[in-house]
Amino acid sequence: MTKSLIMKIKLVADDAYLPALMKLLSQAKKRIDILSYSFAIGSASGKLTTSSAPYQIAMKLIEIKKKHGSKIRIRLFTEGLRETNLRNRVTAKELEAVGVEVVYGSTHAKGFCIDDEFLLFGSTNLTNQSIRKNREANLLIEDKATSKEFLRYFNYLWKGGKHGGIKLRPPFLADGDFKDALIEMVNSAKKRVDFSIYFFNHREIEAAIVEAHQRGVKVKGFIHQHGSFALSYIRANRATLKRMRAQGLDDLHLSVFRTFFHSKYMVIDGKEILLGTGNWLKEDVEIHPQLYIQLSNTRLAKALLKHLDDQIENDV
Repeated sequence: MTKSLIMKIKLVADDAYLPALMKLLSQAKKRIDILSYSFAIGSASGKLTTSSAPYQIAMKLIEIKKKHGSKIRIRLFTEGLRETNLRNRVTAKELEAVGVEVVYGSTHAKGFCIDDEFLLFGSTNLTNQSIRKNREANLLIEDKATSKEFLRYFNYLWKGGKHGGIKLRPPFLADGDFKDALIEMVNSAKKRVDFSIYFFNHREIEAAIVEAHQRGVKVKGFIHQHGSFALSYIRANRATLKRMRAQGLDDLHLSVFRTFFHSKYMVIDGKEILLGTGNWLKEDVEIHPQLYIQLSNTRLAKALLKHLDDQIENDV
């Protein structure tokens, strides 16, 4: 089902993201390739928020480009269609002024690849909310083969590729391919299914998890809720939870309103991992470009299970 990979890999969760990214950027020598859904250093009208984490990241990129000039290539592929695109364009204008290359398109994937070897990838958007306040889950990977496959997806989008037009090699899954992989993992579970998800309204995924419970697999899940925007998705989250609880899944939890839980991962039997950018929604499977990674790694799974337990203990 999944392949064990020999690589240097660790979980970068929540507010550990910014220091990990800044350290990574400081090491860059030749290339920085960035996928972003939202990169917001200010408002859509152009007013910059100089105290924000995204502004700090943008200034670091500008500093690097000014220092190294043509010796380093920095590319940004960012969302140019959905509602976040106006703020993205404000950021891109600042970066383009010093020679950063920018292409707009459709993506919900996010990540940084440094010198074709180091990869920071996961759920965190380049917004102050996401970096400094949200509960997020990312992976920091040092591995040339894994970075190469991330860059194959990056270059596909960079050249105008669309959702569903590329199949990636393990450990990555492009776009909607994560759905079938997720269901296959759940169907193979023997003891445990543990997950954390931001938006959950997908009946096939729901049915697979319910069936796992019915055959005796222990299921623990954490689903986000808030009260400020996209409330139709929050109502759908609550409806999903209600249906699943009615089927006897009593270890499912909704978050409190005070914190955003934006992570997207599943752990099977304390070993198999699926982590990425796509919500468990029909549109995130069928329309919006996504990226997931599928791994077999007991140590990493343990870290994710601790992250999940911390969320449930502190924020329900």
